[in-house]
Amino acid sequence: MKFVKEKFLRSEFGTAMQSCIADWDKYLSERDETAAGQCMAQWQVYQLALWQFYDKEYCFTRTDDYFGIVTEDETDWLMKVERKA
Repeated sequence: MKFVKEKFLRSEFGTAMQSCIADWDKYLSERDETAAGQCMAQWQVYQLALWQFYDKEYCFTRTDDYFGIVTEDETDWLMKVERKA
């Protein structure tokens, strides 16, 4: 199956995944361990689906400047959200 990022991110699955990542970042900022743990578990399902159906291995990343979904070597971003100053 061919992986077209833009099309994937507009799909119901892709938009739900983006929402999960945004929520996970928010809950980590708020130190809500229970909600963050639920998002992490949900992300693991998304991560497995990306690998199973598209042979793509992405990771969640988070810094003071941004958060998102990227390959381990940070060469291929699926989602990157810059933090507001």
